Amino acid sequence: MADETDDKASGDVISLTSEPKSKSNVIQPQLPPEPVETKIPDVELVVDGFGFMPKNTTSTISKSKMSRRKFSKSVNEILSPGHDDSPCSSSSNIDIVRRFTWKTKNRMTVQVITYGATITSIQVPDKKGVPDDVIAGFDTLEEYFQPRNPYFGSTLGRYANLIRNATMSVKPMGRVYMLSSNRGHDHYNGGYVGFDKVNWRSHVVGTKVYMCHVSERFNEGYPGTVMTQICFDVTCDNTINIEMKCTTTEPTIINLSNAPYFNLAGHHKGSESMCEHIITINADKYTQADDDGMVTGEKKVVGGTAYDFRIPRSLKVMLPKIPLGGYDVNFCITQATSQDLTFHARALHPGTGRVLEVYSNQPGLQFYTGNLLPDPDKIVAPLPGDGNEEAEAESENEESEGEEEEEKEEDQASGDGNEGVEHYGYVPLTGKGGTFYKKHGLFCLLPQNYPDAINHKNFPNSVLNPGEVYIHKIQYKFGILLGKYV
Repeated sequence: MADETDDKASGDVISLTSEPKSKSNVIQPQLPPEPVETKIPDVELVVDGFGFMPKNTTSTISKSKMSRRKFSKSVNEILSPGHDDSPCSSSSNIDIVRRFTWKTKNRMTVQVITYGATITSIQVPDKKGVPDDVIAGFDTLEEYFQPRNPYFGSTLGRYANLIRNATMSVKPMGRVYMLSSNRGHDHYNGGYVGFDKVNWRSHVVGTKVYMCHVSERFNEGYPGTVMTQICFDVTCDNTINIEMKCTTTEPTIINLSNAPYFNLAGHHKGSESMCEHIITINADKYTQADDDGMVTGEKKVVGGTAYDFRIPRSLKVMLPKIPLGGYDVNFCITQATSQDLTFHARALHPGTGRVLEVYSNQPGLQFYTGNLLPDPDKIVAPLPGDGNEEAEAESENEESEGEEEEEKEEDQASGDGNEGVEHYGYVPLTGKGGTFYKKHGLFCLLPQNYPDAINHKNFPNSVLNPGEVYIHKIQYKFGILLGKYV
């Protein structure tokens, strides 16, 4: 017994050839570890590059264009400092345009780039589970630089929509400021180089992406230096949350928005599928506009008109009732008291079953049906030997005539306020995957303040003072209608 005890205490390894005396001495073979199940995240965020900002590029929308509009040199320097070398600008000289891609467990994919804080793609499944891209855009960064880009998916600012005669007066000082007039005599969507043509700084916190930009004093004529921050967040219930905040050093006006062009049947499906959409808008009134699209300051009741979307309406039925060839109107949203976000609108495409709901804390909603996108049916050929050209040649020198002709061509291509103007030939607008975007092929639902609110006392306040924070929240909720819509 002593020998056995000594052997156990010695710590010697038991030979595998010897017969074990008990089961405790048997060396069990080690089995491979069981595979650990990897949990698929609800939302996955991927960051990569989308391109580089141009350097020393000849401006197509700044100095030369402003001179064609007969701006004096001093006014040109005040309105758009630093616009001489590039058609776009960069926040803090950031050259890389980054792209952020969210993927949810419900098969939704969203892409946003830092140039213009632009939503470039939203892929959502239909009722059969087949995903498709439902917003317009371009495949390359260079295409977003083109002057014909109708703000696809971009962030609009400092002031979205129109300001009459490009002038504003901020009280109590009462100073009159002249903004850049980039749409006829009016100011439109922030000017020549608005927030949509800026490469924003960005950083990531979890699955949230923050973008920020500092708009310097007198940029496009606006008073005050404005710091803007935008937060993009995509949740697993297929909701896109956008929160925009601004602060300023001087009293100024702020009205931001985001402009994705939707077609829930697919961005490439065209006007027939767009007209199949059923639209609901939570508004009892709309702001009346004149023939030039400028609001008059009067609010009209939607009841009994073609602007009544308080109950679901088919665009196929409603579009022919609009004499201007489509909707481009600001609705006055019916807001509840003590409510953070208000239901603005719903869009349903019965064929695919896709549903979009828009929520925001803003008082207005711009509903636009792509009226100024290229129209292949609107082709007017000039008459040979027309005497108008000779009359113009007699009244103007060759230089001014060439500038006006170039301006007409660019404005017709961009579609800025040229509804009803003769278009000499059809020039298609090519987007993602070679898609030709045409008139009434897409629609917009833009939460915003009222257009030209600074010049109408009965409109909601649009002035941001130092010490205050402008907060604009938008939610795009995507879903599927199960069953048949009646």
